[in-house]
Parts: sequence; C-alpha cells; structure tokens
Amino acid sequence: MRMGIVAGLSLLASGTAAVGADGEGQIPAPFVPFEHMIGSWKGQGIPAANRLRGWPEKHLWAWKFAKGIPVGMSLALEGNKTLSKAELTCDADGQHYRLQGTTPEGQAVTYAGTYGGTSASKMLTLERVGGAPAAEGKERLVIWPNSNRIRYILRLDRREAGAPQFKQVIEVGLTKEGESFAAGSSAADLPKCVITGGAATMTISYQGKTFPICCSGCRDEFNDNPEKYVKKAALRAEQGGSKTPVKAATSALRKDDGAFGGIEEEPAAKKEMPRKTARPLPKAKAEPAEPADEPAPPKADDDAKEKASARAAQLLRLGQNLEKARKAAAAVKYYQQIVKDYPNSPEAKTAAARIKALGD
Repeated sequence: MRMGIVAGLSLLASGTAAVGADGEGQIPAPFVPFEHMIGSWKGQGIPAANRLRGWPEKHLWAWKFAKGIPVGMSLALEGNKTLSKAELTCDADGQHYRLQGTTPEGQAVTYAGTYGGTSASKMLTLERVGGAPAAEGKERLVIWPNSNRIRYILRLDRREAGAPQFKQVIEVGLTKEGESFAAGSSAADLPKCVITGGAATMTISYQGKTFPICCSGCRDEFNDNPEKYVKKAALRAEQGGSKTPVKAATSALRKDDGAFGGIEEEPAAKKEMPRKTARPLPKAKAEPAEPADEPAPPKADDDAKEKASARAAQLLRLGQNLEKARKAAAAVKYYQQIVKDYPNSPEAKTAAARIKALGD
C-alpha cells in the first residue's frame, strides 16, 4: 500500500496529474477515467452458471489521500462474492494498476493490470497475483465504466489450468444511486466538492457553515485540514469558479452518451419560428400587424421559476436517496434547505413531511 501512495505522489511530482481549476485537490491522471465512479452504486450480481439466481450488491467508492492529495481510491462492497473491501492504486509509471483487498472470508488478495481498450469500450483488467497455485488456473477482475458515467460493470473471470481462454463466472451491473438512464446524469447540476471539485452528493458542517463534498474520503480530509478548505471555498466563491466546470461537465456527458441526442430537439424547434412572421409579408396593408405575430420574448421570471423548480426537485431526490441509504441526518439537511429556499414549492411540502416523519 505504501508503494501505491509513493507512486501517486511521484505522478504529481512528474507533472502527470490532472490539476483542478483552482490548483488544489489534484486528481492524478491515471485516476481521471474513474473520477465519476466516486459515490454509491447499487446493482445485481449474476452468476454465469445460473442467470436466474442473482443477488443485490452495493458498492461505495471514495478517494484516498496523502498530504492533501488523492493518491488512490477505496472500495467497500456489500453482497459481493469476491471482495468485501479494496484499494485501487497505480504504479509510478502511471499505467499499471493494483487492487489490494480482502475477500468476504477475510483473506488478503491482490489483482494487478492495466486500463485500455477501444475508445468506446475501455476497461480496467486486473489479474490475480499470488494466491492459488498456477496449476489451479488464473483469475481476473474486469472493471468497465460505461461511457454514460452512471453505470459500470464488475466482472469475475477464471481460466482453468490448461484452458485456452478466460470464462466469465460472475457479472455485477451497477447504477449510480440517484441517477437513471431516462433522465441522464445529473452530476453536472450538483455543487462542486470543496476538496476535489467533483460532483458533491454529501455535505459537512464547520463553524456554522455547510460545505459540499463528494465522498467519505473527502470528509476525512476536510476534518484533518478544515481551515485549508474553508479558505479554498471562499476563494472559489470570489472567483465564481463553480460556473465554468458545470458547463464543461454537461458537455462531456452529452458527448459520451449518444442517448441524450434528443436534448437538441428544442433549439431546432425555435429555428422554425421565423416562418410565423414570414406569412404576412405579401400583404402590404398587413405590415402594421406584424409585431403582433412576433413571439413574446421569454420572461426572466419564468426561467427563474423553472430553474428553482428543477433545483428543488434535485435536492429532494438527493434527500430521498440518502434516506433510503439510512442516512437520515444527511437527508434532513437537504429537506431543510428545500423548505428554506423554496418554501412555496410542492417539493417543500414533501420535504417538510419527511422532516416531521424523521423527527418522530
């Protein structure tokens, strides 16, 4: 594990890290492809031997820090048949990964490999190191983050001694909690984590103020250096740094997943609007009436109401997801924010009811 931490720091020293807009919370370049996996996931494990006998699983990814810098990722698994917990690190070359963990039976296990594949189907392929004798065959894990960023697959493969190739044993398909394929990823609309700048799904309080964070690893890092991140949040607010990354994230999501191409349909409809004003042109006497046919400009109040409604609905979903995860205290904070900021909305009524129910 110490080797992984040293490797992560070496990557930063050699200038191969992806640096945040504010220069802090740097994510080492080898972990950028997996940055969106931070958070909670739920899904179903399916054995290849009998696809009708599955089981539920929950995975939780978080950052691991050393000297205030992310140097790896931790993974906690519920229901998985191969691992109960693990840590993902990268060697100093920035290309070879190592997943060190513990099996459900308490046995230490290590997998090592690389990340690659086609541009549309890149995956992390890790083969088990040590453990069972080579005569018993080989075992590997495949982590496949889908391009839509709200789903990933964890697959266990085995190759029996003397067999020509690996065969799938178990496949676990997981979806990020709070997201759906129908709605698309809402990560671009979430507040920025004060530590890494990623999409924040949690909050932490300090000296009467609340700060957004993305995972338990960032929570622990904040608690170790609260003043550092309070200053960082203040600087970001002064610079208005939260606006540009949100736009960039939205663009990336649409580019990665073609399923969201329909979002462009609304602007296309607006291009047809000039046809409405073109009809009266042949009639010279009708010219004074042309302004009446012009579509009314959009009202700023309507836009503000739509944004407020979307934000209230988003906060309500976050609170409900936290409540489902049995994190009542965190859920109540989101409900209270809805009641405070959007008091007359339907979401505020729902939030108030949930606050009362959880208080009872």
